[in-house]
Amino acid sequence: MVELLQRDLIERKYDVCFGHGDQNDDGILEMADCIALGARVIAYLEEPFDSPKALELLRSFGQFWQHLTGKLDADHDGKITPEEFREGMRQAWVDDPGGFETAFRPAAQALWNLCDKNDNGTVAAEEFARFHKAFGTSEENSRIAFEKLDTNGNGNLSVDELVDAWKEFYTSLDPDARGNWLFGDIWEKDIWDGTKVKL
Repeated sequence: MVELLQRDLIERKYDVCFGHGDQNDDGILEMADCIALGARVIAYLEEPFDSPKALELLRSFGQFWQHLTGKLDADHDGKITPEEFREGMRQAWVDDPGGFETAFRPAAQALWNLCDKNDNGTVAAEEFARFHKAFGTSEENSRIAFEKLDTNGNGNLSVDELVDAWKEFYTSLDPDARGNWLFGDIWEKDIWDGTKVKL
């Protein structure tokens, strides 16, 4: 029973992630989707596309994609279905913690460094909301996420805390992990339509 609940939790989180990544809404993920998501984040954070932070985000997103496809794109067609994504994410990050450190942590670090506009090591609520808007997260879920992650109520989240929350979201099987709230209430009834996430 516990294993079933853990599987449901991690699969729901991966379904949400797939919904973020499928930028052209065609039901598959490709390299272009990954780069398009990075570009959306850069645009919503109003960062110059040629800045060091923007270039690092795009580089790290590309590295993440190469690592992920290396784990699960058996036919080398450069396309990933929702089912392949679920299995591949688990193999890439849960079953291989070193894989997260190699390929996904750099993407998380680059993302939150970009959100930290004034380089003070923290992300304010407004910056956090812009990140969520780029990912297609609703305003309500963005608010919920910030409240759940801002445990001391000071109105800021440290970059280190957010990197840790990112890791928990994508790797933790613990239903009480704080990082499960990174994108708000992912358990809401109507978020999954059977083929893709409705964000």
